[in-house]
Amino acid sequence: MGQLSVNAQQAAEERKEKLTDRLSTQYSMNHISLEEYERLIKYSQNLETDKELTILEKIIEGYDRPAVNNYNNERQESQSGFKSADNYADNIPQNHFTLLSSRNTSGPLTVGNFVNVLSSHKIVINEEDLINSETILNFMVVLGDVVIYVPENVNVISRVIPLIAEMKIDKNIRNRGGKKDLVITGNVILGEIKIKVNKN
Repeated sequence: MGQLSVNAQQAAEERKEKLTDRLSTQYSMNHISLEEYERLIKYSQNLETDKELTILEKIIEGYDRPAVNNYNNERQESQSGFKSADNYADNIPQNHFTLLSSRNTSGPLTVGNFVNVLSSHKIVINEEDLINSETILNFMVVLGDVVIYVPENVNVISRVIPLIAEMKIDKNIRNRGGKKDLVITGNVILGEIKIKVNKN
């Protein structure tokens, strides 16, 4: 019995080391900032259970998503034969990591990754903030909540997968016929994402 416990502990430590290596890779590729990297490393040092390690894995996976957006941009570029403003330098993903705190975000958006753990995040979007005709925001929400305020004339398309969680869009928000598209992707675990009309 004691041997099993030691083996399980060793397996958990090996798993933690692999996650730390992945974080270092993400930092070296500029997918996360130094502050986010340091916070996540500190967070990883206190993890003990499989569930906690799985949550950290999900957070790290959230930072892997820019490759999908970059692939879409490259595909559009090859089809059109030139680099447009919609898929060039402005499309560098913006990463937002919130842990055990609250945060407000506003301003121009192209693509972005939002990781929320045990936190509250309010995102206010005006029409002029959506630089491209389509904006993709990827979320990983664990035991947290996100409220997104969007203009009435913007289409909101949800591709979020909720796991024992809630994804709620106000009835008066469009999903077609608007001037621009806002696509919400990602996962919500034991948390919620709410999309409301920005009346301002």
